[in-house]
Parts: sequence; C-alpha cells; structure tokens
Amino acid sequence: MVQQPGFANTNTPTALPTILCLHGAGTNSAIFNIQTIRLQRALSSKFNFIFLDAPFPGPPGPGVLPVFENCGPYLRWTRSPADGNLSEETKSLITTVCKETEFVGVLGFSQGAKLAAGLLLEQQVRGRKGFRFGVLLMGISPPLVSGLSDEQRATKIAVPSVVVLGKEDPWRDEGRRLYDEFWEKGKANLLELEVGHRLPDLEAENKMIVDEILRLYRETGERT
Repeated sequence: MVQQPGFANTNTPTALPTILCLHGAGTNSAIFNIQTIRLQRALSSKFNFIFLDAPFPGPPGPGVLPVFENCGPYLRWTRSPADGNLSEETKSLITTVCKETEFVGVLGFSQGAKLAAGLLLEQQVRGRKGFRFGVLLMGISPPLVSGLSDEQRATKIAVPSVVVLGKEDPWRDEGRRLYDEFWEKGKANLLELEVGHRLPDLEAENKMIVDEILRLYRETGERT
C-alpha cells in the first residue's frame, strides 16, 4: 500500500486530526498532493493529510497531460471505468489505512469523490463509526459501494459534507446528481465554482472550500 503525507504537513505535529485524500482516476497520490497544495497550506495548522494510491493502473485522466507527464503510474479505484462496484483490492486498501490512522474526514476528487461518497454511505448503513464529514470535489454519481442491497444503496447519506462542483465541468450534471439524489436534505452544502474539472486557482474560491472544511470540523465536534 502506497500512501504519503501532505506536502504542507512536513513539520506539522502528528497530533492534528487527519483527513484521508482520494485522488481522481488517471492520477495518483503524488499528483493529488500537488493539486491540493493550496487547500493544504490554508489548513496545515488544523489538519494532517494522508494521500492514498488506488490499486489499478489506467491511462492519464482528463487534464493530467502535459502538466503531469512522466508522473505515473496513473491509477484508478476500479478495474475498468465502467465498473460500478467497490473492488476487494480497493476495499482492502481503505480498511488497512483506516486501521492505521483515525480519520476525521474524507476528501475526494472526481472518482475519488465517488469513492468517498460510497465510504460514507457504507459507514452509515452498517452503523460504523468513522469519518465525521466528507469533502467531495467535482464528484460523479453514483457512490462506489459493494455488498449493499438496492434498498441500502438508496439510503440518503446523512454524514455532514460539502459537494463542490465546477460550472464548466463536463461532468457537472453527474456531480449535481450525486448531491441531489444521495444526500439527505440539509446534510450537505453545495458550492458551485467558475472552473472546469479541476480544483480552483483563485484564492477566493479556495477559501470557500477551506471555510466549508473548517465549518464541518467545527460542527462535527472539533477538539479543543
């Protein structure tokens, strides 16, 4: 299992609460670490970040090249793009890292947000303790789960979360469906930013995400 700490957390005390970070399809933990550096810097006094590599190789994702050329291997969370179920390999990775580290939240981008939604859903329907909040960036629908009945899959997620969409994202409708159909009303805030399928560059838009993460942590039991 390949995991790495956030680049902004090099000198941060390990006693800080930790957020699990799940990259999109066709990238990897190192690329996502770079992509989220603005968020990490703004939150480095509050959180540690752990980035996990997906188990399956695949082609580079949208927008990855040429910026991240020669930064492979490029990885994804499912065996194939059309696979809608959580694989045993991915499940094993998540189970192992969650045994090693207690996470307060999960943050995912694109397919990583799809996985994050699935983790929150499974945690809820199985009555397990775990992530207190979710941060879903440019996510796609439906949540990635395994071993759930149709009735369980239709459960509305009640874990407090923020769903971030890009107004210019070609997959915006899938992200909106994730928010509209899979979250209990009032349990997730929706942020729509003037970007495509990527994280924002503007400081003001990054601050909106940072403020939501801090709010979620505060409202779900911030340690004092």
